[in-house]
Amino acid sequence: MKVIKIPKWLDEKEAKIAMAAQLFKVGKVTLKQGEEIAGLTIWDFLYELGKRKISYINITPEDLEEELEEI
Repeated sequence: MKVIKIPKWLDEKEAKIAMAAQLFKVGKVTLKQGEEIAGLTIWDFLYELGKRKISYINITPEDLEEELEEI
């Protein structure tokens, strides 16, 4: 078994935020679930997503175009 050295800057809180952000990015959790995993408020989780350049809007360009056509 390979032992992985954890960087000193990566504490438990940062690991939870990073994991929640990645899970949200790939669509495995909702925004609400992500904030709970990260242990943050919704606003702080949105801020963290922004820092990581992860969109909080889960809509494809095609879906958006379809929505706009219906207006």
